Amino acid sequence: MCGTSLAARQAVPAFDLAATLQRAGERVEYYFARAQSIVCLELVAVQPLGRALSSEGFARRVQSELRVSWEPAVDTEAPFEAKTLRQVLQVNGHDPRENDYNNCTGPEQNDTETPPLSMLLPQQRGEYDFSISGTGRQDGRAALLVDYRMKARATVEVELIENNERCISFDIDGGMRGRIWIDAETHDVLRLDKGLIGMIDIRLPETAARRSASRRAVWTMERYDTSIRFKAVRFSDPDETLILPVSAISVRVTRGSGSPRMRTTTSYTDYRRFLTGGRIVP
Repeated sequence: MCGTSLAARQAVPAFDLAATLQRAGERVEYYFARAQSIVCLELVAVQPLGRALSSEGFARRVQSELRVSWEPAVDTEAPFEAKTLRQVLQVNGHDPRENDYNNCTGPEQNDTETPPLSMLLPQQRGEYDFSISGTGRQDGRAALLVDYRMKARATVEVELIENNERCISFDIDGGMRGRIWIDAETHDVLRLDKGLIGMIDIRLPETAARRSASRRAVWTMERYDTSIRFKAVRFSDPDETLILPVSAISVRVTRGSGSPRMRTTTSYTDYRRFLTGGRIVP
């Protein structure tokens, strides 16, 4: 059991949590509105790990094109959702193969996903408990540190990968906590960390359980930690600077699976902005 002394708790710098989250949410809304015209290159390396979490074997490398799809809600009561759209371009240097045996460990299984910063939008902040952690620095910038915890308990949806019954896809909803580094001046997010609150059981479909090497019907995820970094990206004509994701690292430990320990390293490069315009021709 760990504890914190009264003196240490009193030393935590105070700031207005509600105002900080409001301003950070406004910056995320601005990012989503602008990101609809932005495309980047996503480079993912999925590396199997040994028991000491050191690299073991060859990494699977996937190159994809990403963009954000988002439309502001007209009805404030309506659900708000932004999506990252992914188009896989290459896998290990060649064109993606539909029946690739190893696609269960790569991003090929997900052509869309929810951007992590969606949690700061007004319509989604109610799903979390936020608290002040203190202040610090991230990449040379003064930062406000906010801890969060999802209110909902973890639930898992599992399905077989199409054309590959040896692989499953699972989506964890709830059961996460983490920390946000928010720029003290601009209120842009500089870093986002998240991880499991506790271990999660992943119940396999019957077909997948029969085909698995261990013949186990349930896997147990012991760890799933992710850290995402954001930095300023400058565009010209017209000049504009946006805080965009540049890298992410996640470590996953799953008891009973064929790939029990994995590290996924992601970089986001080659940001391009597409602006449209028109003119009247007499």
